[in-house]
Amino acid sequence: MSWRDKSLRRRLALWVIIPLAIVSAIMLMDVRESSRKAANEAYDRVLLGSALAIAERVVIEGNKILVDVPYIALEMLTSAAQDRVFYQVAGPGEKFITGYADLPKIPEHLTPLRSDPVFYDVQYKGETVRIGAVVRVLSSPKLSARVVIKVAETVEARNALIGELITGAAFRQALLILVATIIVWVGLGRGLKPLSRLEEALNRRNPEDLHPIDHEVPFEVRNLIGAINHLMARLSNSIDAMQRFTANAAHQLRTPLAAIKTQTEIALRHQDPEETQQTLAHLHDSAEQTTRLINQLMSLARATPGEGSTVNQEFDIRQLCIEVTSSMVPIAIENKIDLGFEGSDEALVITGDPTLFEELLRNLTHNAISYCPSGSHTSVRVLQHNGAAIIEVEDNGPGIPESEREAAFERFHRLPSANAN
Repeated sequence: MSWRDKSLRRRLALWVIIPLAIVSAIMLMDVRESSRKAANEAYDRVLLGSALAIAERVVIEGNKILVDVPYIALEMLTSAAQDRVFYQVAGPGEKFITGYADLPKIPEHLTPLRSDPVFYDVQYKGETVRIGAVVRVLSSPKLSARVVIKVAETVEARNALIGELITGAAFRQALLILVATIIVWVGLGRGLKPLSRLEEALNRRNPEDLHPIDHEVPFEVRNLIGAINHLMARLSNSIDAMQRFTANAAHQLRTPLAAIKTQTEIALRHQDPEETQQTLAHLHDSAEQTTRLINQLMSLARATPGEGSTVNQEFDIRQLCIEVTSSMVPIAIENKIDLGFEGSDEALVITGDPTLFEELLRNLTHNAISYCPSGSHTSVRVLQHNGAAIIEVEDNGPGIPESEREAAFERFHRLPSANAN
């Protein structure tokens, strides 16, 4: 399962629980070491007490070392039924005096013994035993001797104590993780509840409802909601623009198509070939007007923001203006308009969509030719000023009234006084 398929609640819970479990495992390792140390310290004190009790009963009589092992010394070590106790008393040169003769010797790294006791673990009779050893120096007028007393016990009781301590710590850690998991899961559920309510509200929305989302949400997702609202606003604007474009396009196409239909019906009724020819000429003009209108609509659709179909590239705007002006000369001659071009001989390179620029210039020039009276002058100029390219289409027609200049930039707007075929 990929992370996209997991719920946010589950991922956040895992981000809390997994580190907590890792920390708990590390703490259990520390508890194990601490428990072992605490158990050894407790039981080692008992071993030391037994060894010291035996050491107090070691005496010299004449030339001999005698030991009277007190019962209490071993009684202290037999409180744990599962453990067995061993002891040994050795004289100078590790000479055995009493106890268990085969009790393991003190490791070399712990010898020679000083006044401080030593403790170590060894294998004895197939079991692990813990040995505590102390040294006593005895002296008499006839003899001076160094005596080593060793007391050992098996480690079952120690291990049981360590196990109990670790089990208790593990239980507490597991309980902590369980409680933390429940708290985090419930807390995240309550924290994410506003998102669930938001989901329900969005599911109940009409597909055409693009109003901003106005719901109480956690602080961490407010920027996300703001971005969604911004996207919905842009989407709403795009849909509105598309609807207006569709309505305007239908309105613009209705008139020339109706004219074509009417002229076709008239041509079918005419008996006079000359009148039929005139009607067909008007029909041809209407078809050209319709074709031009469709091309303009397609260009306008391409230029609509968000379409993503424009291509920016470098091109010579001066050469483009010359080509467009040249292509409009036949129309200018037909309308008895003096069409000219003014510009430098040097190329003027700009970055943009040459197709859209061509349609823009063609539309401006065609309007100037179409709506100026016969005998008028129309000029297309390409200028350069402060590093910017300036394109002008100038005519000596009636112009646009000041009150209509703002509306002239609206799509499909036509002045009341405009005249068209």
